[in-house]
Amino acid sequence: MLRRSGPFIVTSAAVAEATHLFRNQGPALDRLRELVERMQVEDPAPVKVLELMRRYTPEMDYADACAVLLARRHKGAVVLTTDHRDFSVYRVPFVSPKGEFHG
Repeated sequence: MLRRSGPFIVTSAAVAEATHLFRNQGPALDRLRELVERMQVEDPAPVKVLELMRRYTPEMDYADACAVLLARRHKGAVVLTTDHRDFSVYRVPFVSPKGEFHG
């Protein structure tokens, strides 16, 4: 089992993506709120996000770019994602349901 200590950082883009995937259902939103309350919300500058997206076009979406930029900004950061395929290209440490990658 994977164990990590905080701080845990989330981007507004990741929260927006999660609410969409949860179809804005009340119980899911309640649980998401409980998780986000325990996290630090940090958003990179949109211009930097768009510049990074341009390098990985068309695969990288806005939320992925935010996560990559924050992982690069914070020493020892690991991205928690369900997108194993794309994150294996972005060259940042991540954990997905398929396992860990430390590249």
